[in-house]
Amino acid sequence: MAQVIGQRRTKRATQAELAYTRDLRKRSALDMLESGEAVALQPADYPEPLRRFLLRERTMVHVKLTLAAKRRLEARSRRLGIPVDDLARKWIEQRLKRNTG
Repeated sequence: MAQVIGQRRTKRATQAELAYTRDLRKRSALDMLESGEAVALQPADYPEPLRRFLLRERTMVHVKLTLAAKRRLEARSRRLGIPVDDLARKWIEQRLKRNTG
């Protein structure tokens, strides 16, 4: 399933990627490691679906907000007509400029 990130569309998952993630949902990677069905890999040896996923996620930052902060962010987003993600990105960039400059 393709996702929209900003104005860019990510590629659809291949059948191999979907099968890989389906298998991971069914069984824990640690269980597979303990049973000898899996091995710990170096980043250079990661399978292609995982490498592509990590490339997509490389520039992403996950922020956990308090419920009150999330409500304030969503309210301001609605009032200004700016998507929550864009508003949060602007706030973070402004804060970084203030701290570095």
